[in-house]
Amino acid sequence: MNILCPIDFSEHSLYALQYAVDLANKTNSKLHVFTAYSVPRSTGRLRSLDNDIRAAVSEDLAEVVKQITPRITSGQETSYHVMEGNSGRAINEFAKAHNMDLIIMGTQGKGSISNMFLGSVAKKVVDNSAIPVIAVPQNVKVDADQGLAILNLDEKEIANESVVEFIRNFTQKLSLQLEVYHLVTPGTITDMYRDSVKKLGDVVKSVITENSDNITQSIKNHAETTNSSLIIMIRRPHSFWSRLFLDSKTTTELAMTNVPIMILPE
Repeated sequence: MNILCPIDFSEHSLYALQYAVDLANKTNSKLHVFTAYSVPRSTGRLRSLDNDIRAAVSEDLAEVVKQITPRITSGQETSYHVMEGNSGRAINEFAKAHNMDLIIMGTQGKGSISNMFLGSVAKKVVDNSAIPVIAVPQNVKVDADQGLAILNLDEKEIANESVVEFIRNFTQKLSLQLEVYHLVTPGTITDMYRDSVKKLGDVVKSVITENSDNITQSIKNHAETTNSSLIIMIRRPHSFWSRLFLDSKTTTELAMTNVPIMILPE
């Protein structure tokens, strides 16, 4: 795989970079470290200023890569890239242009259940990415069961075969077993998700179905109870109002959990 790890040199982004290094090593993937910068737009701006800022950012990024290089055991040389522009948009544009397979980035959730907030850059990437994104909280659990991932499914089947294939290949590379956590709102009866479980094959360890009025809290509680190392969620195309509801749940998860979350677009 080609793994893209955007950083902004903040503590939480560098923490996610360590996670990306470990994952690249385990999957023999090539790691691409990325940052974007913005220059204030003003009349008469000198082009030399752009060049100076880009050179300074490139120098800082090269130093970060130099520091992590001794930890790279995949045999793949780490590369780094600098772009000018809005960070959220630049990350997705770079990922698309350079055929990235996975984005790993840090999040810094703020607020509470009643005041949900996710850093605007991470949210923009998650909302618009065409490839899976792993959001890594800075307070990630260090004692999690590294052999268990929780796949959260709703009442619908995973229609995109490439999503199923990615989950299956990803979990196999990491020797992860999946626990499918099927959540439905009370009064809902459906077994459409079973087709998805069959497609995933023997990577599925178990399937648990629960009714819940608070989907987000149930996912968080289940991940903590099972001591899982990864939460997997599907970002589905919806109507405006449905998507707004889904985005709120996803945003809440990213802000609340101390377990990394992989979000796959369908």
